[in-house]
Amino acid sequence: MRRYNILAIINAYDYRVVCLFMACVIYAVLGSPTPDSFGMKELMVGSFLVISIGVGQARDVLLQPVKNCFWRNAGRVFLIYGLSMPLIMGVVSGHNLSAIMRDIMPFLFLFLPIFLYELLRSKPHHFRLTLFAVLIIGFLFSGRSIMGITGGEQLYLENMPTVLFFALFMIGCAVSVIMKGVSLRTIAASSILIGLSLVPIMAMVMTLQRASLGAVALYITMIAGYFFYKSPVRVFVLSIVGVVVVLIVNIPFLTVFLSLWDKTQQVGLNMRPQEFQAVWDVISVSPLTFLFGTGWGGQFNSPAVGGLSVNFTHNFFSSVLLKAGAMGVILCVSYVAGLLEVLVRVTLRNPVLGFALSAPILIDLSLYASFKSLDFGLVLLMISGSLLYLRGNNEPESLQVIVNE
Repeated sequence: MRRYNILAIINAYDYRVVCLFMACVIYAVLGSPTPDSFGMKELMVGSFLVISIGVGQARDVLLQPVKNCFWRNAGRVFLIYGLSMPLIMGVVSGHNLSAIMRDIMPFLFLFLPIFLYELLRSKPHHFRLTLFAVLIIGFLFSGRSIMGITGGEQLYLENMPTVLFFALFMIGCAVSVIMKGVSLRTIAASSILIGLSLVPIMAMVMTLQRASLGAVALYITMIAGYFFYKSPVRVFVLSIVGVVVVLIVNIPFLTVFLSLWDKTQQVGLNMRPQEFQAVWDVISVSPLTFLFGTGWGGQFNSPAVGGLSVNFTHNFFSSVLLKAGAMGVILCVSYVAGLLEVLVRVTLRNPVLGFALSAPILIDLSLYASFKSLDFGLVLLMISGSLLYLRGNNEPESLQVIVNE
């Protein structure tokens, strides 16, 4: 009987989603978000990702338009453009082949929602396994950041969108569980979830991640407001209990706030406006670069890193402008806007999950260079996968199905 159950569990999952899970686990334990070079770790992660997508699905994404799905069609056009014009511009401009590949790989990660759409649509539990894999990345990256396990590289693991998503999702799940009813079981479950959320929050505090910590505070406020609207008395009582617990634990909020304020006084906006101006100066030298950018592998002298020549910006759209020009920006805005519209629908069905996804995505699009990581593609994948899952399970509010099944 036990053998039958094990076989049933194995047969329930497509080998491709298992490969996706393995890629995420290897990445979480050994990986680097933006590796300086490609080694065995990157080869293993990439191989599992390629198997999870499949040659046939990749071909269909490139060659077959989708009926009545704007964001997937917009993504398909952006993908085809990115594999043609910026590549041609990069080769013609004589950019280093390694630098070109370092741009193309994260570009492909952006389209995981399209490449893996059919896989997640086929069975609901495929999404649950993928969600679990993304949460593993967020948790292990947090732990590696705190313990300094970076393999000698400056990895900025605490900046990754999976880390912030893990923190927010754990908080949201904790509140969701306790709102179902106060009992020893729900109190214990909520306490564990809050404890888990403190791991990435600690990593953010240690490195003074202003945007991420601000997102945590805003998320708590929004979720409290949402549940207050649904059950004001229960939220009021739980808020009082929460304040008492915080006072007993004596979390040094004032010290953290003063440290963040001091960092803001010293660095301000981290030269982000000046960075965009530098990008504009590069691409506006000719109509060709304005329309099509400098190509993959292109670099510029960035004020945000002391004037050094780098191949990235801290804003997704200015990075696309630099590498793919105005045409690339138009196409990428269409794709991103389509995904954000899907995210709005996820948020309306499940605010706890939707807001947890919104914060890391919006931060990475505007403030961090983490959009060049596999993490960002996986968090984007959670948007389309979440809507498919919520539709299939008819579950507009509760996270119990996602967490417990």
